[in-house]
Amino acid sequence: MVSKYISLILRHRPEKIGIKLDEHGWADVDGLIEGVAYTHDLSRMLLAEIVAYDDEQRFTFNVDNTKIRANQGHLIMVDVELVKTRPLDIL
Repeated sequence: MVSKYISLILRHRPEKIGIKLDEHGWADVDGLIEGVAYTHDLSRMLLAEIVAYDDEQRFTFNVDNTKIRANQGHLIMVDVELVKTRPLDIL
């Protein structure tokens, strides 16, 4: 499945398709599509569907859909800019 392959690339092995992640885990969408397309059918429209409908919400686009990143589970060091919150007093 292409979404699992994208997850592998964005969480663990971006170099496998010749892309780099920035310090926050963002990858260029066009570069991702181009790299993945060597082994899997992938278009911008299919990628948008994967991001929108993935049950586990694995991926996020930036505001103008030019960058994409995995939301969690990275084996490589990235800062996904999670907001710190105070724990609830009572669960």
